[in-house]
Amino acid sequence: MLDNALSCRRIGKKLRDVLEPNPPSGPSPEERKAERLRDSFKGLVYFDDFDELEQWVAAEVDPIQQANQPLSLRAADRVHDESGSKSKVLLCHDYRGGYHDYESVRPNPLSTDMYTCDYLQFVDSFVYFSHKLVCVPPPAWVNLLHRNGVKVLGTFLVEPQTPHMERPLAQTNGRFTMAKQLADMTSIYGFDGWLINIEQDAPDAYRNWSSELTDFLNSLSQYLGAQKDLLWYDAMTVEGDVYYQNGLTSSNVQYAKAAKALFTNYKWTKKKLAESIIMSEKVNMPRESMYFGIDVWAQNINMPGRPRVTYPPKGGGGTNTGLVSVFVSE
Repeated sequence: MLDNALSCRRIGKKLRDVLEPNPPSGPSPEERKAERLRDSFKGLVYFDDFDELEQWVAAEVDPIQQANQPLSLRAADRVHDESGSKSKVLLCHDYRGGYHDYESVRPNPLSTDMYTCDYLQFVDSFVYFSHKLVCVPPPAWVNLLHRNGVKVLGTFLVEPQTPHMERPLAQTNGRFTMAKQLADMTSIYGFDGWLINIEQDAPDAYRNWSSELTDFLNSLSQYLGAQKDLLWYDAMTVEGDVYYQNGLTSSNVQYAKAAKALFTNYKWTKKKLAESIIMSEKVNMPRESMYFGIDVWAQNINMPGRPRVTYPPKGGGGTNTGLVSVFVSE
């Protein structure tokens, strides 16, 4: 039954891609390369494809692209409050594509709205998210957050249109080359780990996908070391399909354990939350290593497309984000 369901999902996705193909959009590869070069002079670093990731050399990094503020340690009585709660708060930045001029090391006078982060004493980790293959957090963000005791993670994002999505699993002399590159970047640029988000189905011919991806995650975790964080996003399953679980399940626990932390999709329910806790206890995974997503834009009824839904289905997100955060922590 499971195989049939997976086959139907894949056939449905392929039919959708044929009937409703995504038209080419955005800048050309040459324009993107020129833009990336201009941004690099502002201290902003990202990579659009696997070739750029493979060709990265630490010795060629410009010092203006490196954060220089070590992570400040918080006193035990300054972590959130005095309730002794073990819950953690992760803030995922996703603002108008990211890498804006005001985030550069040489910001221009502000003429547009900017993303700010208030009440950092309540935040444990911050993910810098943008629709690039590899998103390195800008040093201005890293320095600010580190001064406030907040860890900063970059994003490794494989989207539906990303070509050759299997390339990170390539090995040289028994070593995952791209895993080593990603780990080295955290040290060179001065941030604290990665969110891994794979939003594309595995190639049909890739029979050992789940085991090789798990090996990749284990390798990346080892390269990062105990002081850095690795976070798996709830998209791809061990069956090789993108199918959001909205919790910790048998379809994603293998990846979550390899990364040592899970960031769930934002359409979870009370039932999913309870089932995730049971699963975490079954596999000996700490509760505080599960981050349940909340879509803060869910109340924005003016956005195009289908309505965005997050817990609770009526009134979730927006001004109720704090209430839901308290519910999860309890």
